[in-house]
Parts: sequence; structure tokens; C-alpha cells
Amino acid sequence: MFKQVIYYFIAVVEEGSFSKAAKKYYLSQSAISQQITKLENDLGFLLFNRKTYYPTLTKEGKRYYQLVKKLMNDYQNEYEDLKENLKKDVLTIGITGPFEKKHVPFIVRHFKEENAISIDIKAFNLRTCMEKLNAREIDIGFGLSNNFKKYPDLIYHTIYHSHICVVTSLDHPLCHKEFVITKDIKDEPLIILSKKQGEDYYHDYMEAFRLDGVVPYIKKEVDDLNEYIMAISLGEGIGLSAMEVINENDQVVAIPLKESHHHADYAVGYHQDNVKSSVKNFIRYVEDYFRL
Repeated sequence: MFKQVIYYFIAVVEEGSFSKAAKKYYLSQSAISQQITKLENDLGFLLFNRKTYYPTLTKEGKRYYQLVKKLMNDYQNEYEDLKENLKKDVLTIGITGPFEKKHVPFIVRHFKEENAISIDIKAFNLRTCMEKLNAREIDIGFGLSNNFKKYPDLIYHTIYHSHICVVTSLDHPLCHKEFVITKDIKDEPLIILSKKQGEDYYHDYMEAFRLDGVVPYIKKEVDDLNEYIMAISLGEGIGLSAMEVINENDQVVAIPLKESHHHADYAVGYHQDNVKSSVKNFIRYVEDYFRL
């Protein structure tokens, strides 16, 4: 921002001598003196009275010193304010799975084209995302609607109603069906995601089975979506999930489930005390995206 010679000048004034200013910048005294002389020539007036034992400022030198100090202080204050505003203009967004990975990159890319803002994406499981959002460690969180309900300080908007499917291995007897109903799977061993994904998610999953009149045969609980898909692909059991969870490279088959209370509603939310204007702007942008 400022030429180096300005810092040399201020050092001579504040250190009280050319030699001390030179030591501060690891230069020779003559180098500092030459730099100051060049500055005086550029300005057209003397800054120091060199007839005294220690350099003293001339009348013009005092005014120049006051000017550059004011400019430097103003610059520093504006710079700190700019950094603080930049922090405010960073949105930290938590995502929880394949659904967001499919949609969020497109949303973020186009939102940034219309808004001067930085966006930081972080991936969590469902429970951790809600905990981070509730603790205001992230600004915006995506997840299932039922995960938001536990936290009264979170404001959320349901943005998508997903179709539920039965997930099987490539060679499972059900894999060729056009769709299945609850009675088709009532005796099938199930692979399910554990409570680590969220107690509300787990409760609603079990409640849907009760409403369907089915006592599920749970063979295995896993903590991670990758484990879930792997166990199903290896034929350890079947699973129930939102259609968006399944990737075409997962080596599994997704079959629509009909006549069931199982559902998956995706939502986006934020903490009610978050005052960043960009938060609500982004939420509206997400809602418009899924409304179209």
C-alpha cells in the first residue's frame, strides 16, 4: 500500500535517529539516509533538520509525518473492517448425502454468480449437521425434515419430497420387479442406518414400519451410507432409502416402494439468531430452485 521509504521515514522519527532506524530494517545508516534524501527530493521540501545532533523534523516534516500516520491508521482501520465484512460474507453450508451432492453444486455456482460471496461446503452425517447448525458452527444445513424438528431454534423449509425405494443386490429375487409393496419385503433381512444418523430419523423409520403393520427383520445396523450400500450389494440384506441416495455405480437395484408410510422429505434450514442477510437470500434461492 505504502512505499517502503515511508516506513523508513516513520522509523527515523519514532526511533529518534538514522542509525536506530537502519538497525530496525537491517540496513546501513547511509542506505537509510540516501532513501530519506531521495524522498525529500521527490517531495520538494526537507523533512529533517540535520544540523542538530539528532534529526529533528522541520515544520513541513511534522505536517508530513502527521499526514502519513493518519493515512496509515485509516488504511489499517478500513482493512480490518474489510476483513470483518469478508468474514460476514462467507456462508458455511453443511450437506449430508448424495441428494445435496447432486443439487448443491449447481445451486452454489449460480448463487455466487449473482452474489459477491464466498461459500464453504462441509459434509456431515444427519445428526452432526443438525448439531453444528444448532451450535451456529455452520450457517445453513441440508437434511431430512424430521431431523430439524428436534431443535426449536432452527428454522427450516421442506424443499423436496422423495420417492422411497427398496434397494437390493443385482441378483436378488426382487430386483426385476417394477415396484414392490410392503408385504413383499416383510420377511426380508434388512440393512438399516443406525441412530448415529439421527434419532428422529431412526424413530420415523421404525414408526413407518408400525403403521405399515410390519415387524421388520433387522439383520444389520451400519453407521455410514457407504457401509449400507456395500452390505446390500454383497447380498447381506435389502434396504429402504430415498431414491436420490442410490448412485448408478453402486452395484445395487432401486425398486419403487408403494403403499407404504415410509417417506423422505428433504429440507434446508438455519438458526433463527443468524443475522447474515446472505443466509435468507440463499434459502430463498434454494426454494426457488426446487419450486421450478
